[in-house]
Amino acid sequence: MFRPVKLLRITIQVPEEYMSEVLGILGDFRLLHLININETYLGKLGYVAAAPADLLNRYENIVSHANRLIKELGIKAPVPPLEHAPRPEKDIFLLEDELSAISAKLHPLLEEERRLKKQIEEKDSLLKRLQLLAPAQIDFTRLSRLMFTSCRFGVIPPENFERLEESLSDIHHALIKIQTSKDRLVLGAFCLKEDLPVMERALRSAFFNEIALPSDLKGTTDEIIKQLEKERVPLTQRLQELGKEKEQAQKRYGQSLLLIREKAHLAKLLIEAASKFGKIDHTYLLTGWIPVDLYKSLKEKILKATDNKAIVDAVDPEDLREVRSGIVKIPILFNNPLLIRPFERLTTLYGIPSYQEVEPTVFLAISFVILFGMMFGDVGHGLVLFLAGFYIFKRLYKYLDYGIILMECGVSSMIFGLLYGSVFGIEDLIPALWLHPMKDIDKFMLVSASIGIAMISLGFILNLINILKAKEYHKLLSASGLAGALLYWLLAGLGVRYFTSGPPGPMEQTIAGVIAALLLFIMIVERPLRVIIKKKRQKRKSLESGSSIPVLVLESVIEVLDQVLRFVANTVSFVRVAAFALTHAALFLGVFSIADMLSHGNKTGLAYILTLVIGNIVIILLEAMVVSIQTIRLEYYEFFSKFFRGGGTLFKPVVKQEDLEITEA
Repeated sequence: MFRPVKLLRITIQVPEEYMSEVLGILGDFRLLHLININETYLGKLGYVAAAPADLLNRYENIVSHANRLIKELGIKAPVPPLEHAPRPEKDIFLLEDELSAISAKLHPLLEEERRLKKQIEEKDSLLKRLQLLAPAQIDFTRLSRLMFTSCRFGVIPPENFERLEESLSDIHHALIKIQTSKDRLVLGAFCLKEDLPVMERALRSAFFNEIALPSDLKGTTDEIIKQLEKERVPLTQRLQELGKEKEQAQKRYGQSLLLIREKAHLAKLLIEAASKFGKIDHTYLLTGWIPVDLYKSLKEKILKATDNKAIVDAVDPEDLREVRSGIVKIPILFNNPLLIRPFERLTTLYGIPSYQEVEPTVFLAISFVILFGMMFGDVGHGLVLFLAGFYIFKRLYKYLDYGIILMECGVSSMIFGLLYGSVFGIEDLIPALWLHPMKDIDKFMLVSASIGIAMISLGFILNLINILKAKEYHKLLSASGLAGALLYWLLAGLGVRYFTSGPPGPMEQTIAGVIAALLLFIMIVERPLRVIIKKKRQKRKSLESGSSIPVLVLESVIEVLDQVLRFVANTVSFVRVAAFALTHAALFLGVFSIADMLSHGNKTGLAYILTLVIGNIVIILLEAMVVSIQTIRLEYYEFFSKFFRGGGTLFKPVVKQEDLEITEA
């Protein structure tokens, strides 16, 4: 919290014969961010290891085969946790043998099931086609004996029937309507065999969709339908028996198949990771980042697995010249508690913080929840949001983080609902513990502005910390540094004084004016002075970017004035917190007014209750979305913009949890 996990840069040299074991150990640890060897000098020299294609293909086949069996058995159980990651080169034979044994036992069952399903599907399809022709009581035995006549059965749009008659007027034909509905006409078309090509062209032009039938049908449509239904019964019964056998197979082989697939998939990921390694002769070289707390344990396990033939070294990132010069970036591994962790998604949407700066997720989480609750304060609506978040938390694992955020925002909304005395928009059901937004507008506006001052001040403080950590001391005199912060606090103090105890006295105004002028002067001359000092040090005749001192001073004046105006605009922007809380209350006034109109002022009846229910649903959906957007806007543009630098890179472990969430092949 407040800063990412402290990392070490490790380098591991492993003899080739121990590589499989080391890969397994890396899979066990997970929290290792590999550096691609191509990004180092070894990669430029061509010492890049290649992932063994044959081994990779074998594991891909295992995953595909296991997925197919899992799908056919209908296994829905959660994936059992792996105690140890597989050793790719050693475990391949065991996994292949185990999967082959299970497959051999399941093959007869699954093959018979596929065959029965295909037979039932064919009979159902034929039944469906014959039922279209059933009203005509066609005798297919007699049709098969026709020597000079051809027939076709199919469906056309009813409006095309007359056009079809006209198209066939030049040949001997017969069109028999079998079934007619609004959108289709089932018919039989007959003609002489010698005229069949003409009839087929006419049928195609009428958008004729032929009902394909086997050539060996015997008997009438009713007889064939009864026979098919009779043949279908034992097939269905046998399929049901196979279903029970499949349930037994699920219990017997389900966990084993899931474990095989999980191990094979993890082994495949580890083999793919090997493409980031370097290789010199018969020695592999890998380098990456690992949390300080895990280094000792990882080193001990690797040395033990390789009979002390491996070399494991670690370097503090502060000691690396590439890091100090900014060539190599230290990845960010967030370090937040459970309730704060979901907000890391919002932080990374704005940017990835650098390793050296303050990690802002905890400030984002607390302020986001408070601002959301203030703008969406209602006990009933907060409860709805909490229950929706709880459902997502319990049922939709993929969106777990959003479920937690929704629950936290729901709790905040309920708390502020108690403070406002609002339950589903009803403000006389419980007493307000603090204020009514619609009745205490001035007070609410001042509170919102005060929150803005507090958050912007926090942004300045975090930026000062970042400046000191980066040792960029010259920025303390800039508009975004200490000078700008002091000016903002001076202006904010004058504003607070004005609204709490009246305008400041003449002496206070004079002192404040002198201090403000001095701070503005410092911020304006800071950049030109820096350029002059740099020029003298480098002994150059030209200034930075070819600009003259007057031009630099003018640019600096414009930039400082722009920053000061932003201070004011950023603070005023927080008044939207009160504005949206008022909007939330105003929407309820509209809903209650419509409900009163529909119930003629009785405040009872179905129309009144239904209007309130629909109104609340609309407000929850609409306001929750709008308030979320506005809260994110305040966080990003008014708060983060004061201190967030970004430009970092996320910590990417060898195996991420989402990589293990295998989808069906």
